[in-house]
Amino acid sequence: MDKDRDLIDDLIKILSENGLSEIKFEENEFKLKIKKDLTEEIAEKISETEVVEEIKEDVNIKDIKSANIGKFYFYDKDGKAIISIGQNIKAGQTIGYISTVGIKTPIKSKIAGTIEDILLKNGEATDYGKILIRVRQITD
Repeated sequence: MDKDRDLIDDLIKILSENGLSEIKFEENEFKLKIKKDLTEEIAEKISETEVVEEIKEDVNIKDIKSANIGKFYFYDKDGKAIISIGQNIKAGQTIGYISTVGIKTPIKSKIAGTIEDILLKNGEATDYGKILIRVRQITD
């Protein structure tokens, strides 16, 4: 019996050292198949990838968030876009407004840069802290 345990330990060691997922052993009437559960390893690799992607996140990209609840608009009353992706904006520039119970509150950019993404559709509902626009900040 100790011989069998030693054999199993040796096979598990071979499995681990060689990165195998399965190993079979047969001798006379003794048959053994060892399978390694890869779900933990896959989960570890996924979380390592997520960490790397988070590190790669561009530090020059800044979010402009909603300070109100209501509907976010970035088109004026004539149907012309106030902002668009790729547009350069200045600090203090009006980039849209939030309408709450018929009252329009202008949204002014606190940073200068290029609009990378508009995360809400014109007229879509927003809430406090929801990201409206992503801007690539201009650095000196």
